[in-house]
Amino acid sequence: MTEIKICGLKRKKDINDVINIGIRWIGLNFYEKSPRFVSEKEAKILLKDIPKEIKKIGVFVNPDEKKLIETIKKLQIDGIQLHGDEPPALLKKIKKLFPDKIIIKAIRVKNKEEIIKKIKHYRIADYFLLDRYEEKVYGGTGKTIDEEEIEKEKLPWNKIFIAGGIKPENVKDIVKKYRPFGIDVASGVEIAPGIKDIDKIKKLIEEVKNVT
Repeated sequence: MTEIKICGLKRKKDINDVINIGIRWIGLNFYEKSPRFVSEKEAKILLKDIPKEIKKIGVFVNPDEKKLIETIKKLQIDGIQLHGDEPPALLKKIKKLFPDKIIIKAIRVKNKEEIIKKIKHYRIADYFLLDRYEEKVYGGTGKTIDEEEIEKEKLPWNKIFIAGGIKPENVKDIVKKYRPFGIDVASGVEIAPGIKDIDKIKKLIEEVKNVT
């Protein structure tokens, strides 16, 4: 089954709930301009006592290198998701310092050529995340990707998460169309930014399971 990553978690209750219903990838947002931002102090509490098999991913946008390295050292996260315009050199440095950590590089989909170019540019990443392109907006648009801008046949779908406007009502069609490694969902399963709706997440899982 396609992996499901629930991102932008801000409450311990929501984390416990999503794990209990089978979610194995979770994301905490460390981008201060995001409505789903959590501080390092909050993250320590949220990440406490989470089972080892759960992939805990920290989301960053153009982070200060020193601060990023300190955060990875301090927190019990399994990987980082870079959503900005980070240089490949930063990914290489993180991979060298933390070879066991997962690196997900987000690519805001502008056109077909740009996706392929950036995947080659950031080839050291373990996974890629395709999100909707909005000028000066780094994720969290709540809008789906323009399918005409994706070259389905030429992309490494076994290493790609799809994001952007995914919700229970459209997830089945999206997964069936692209067959990605995973989907990344935040606003599509929320009551308010960072406040998750467990019934929507259950429905999301059910729809993904029903993809044939």
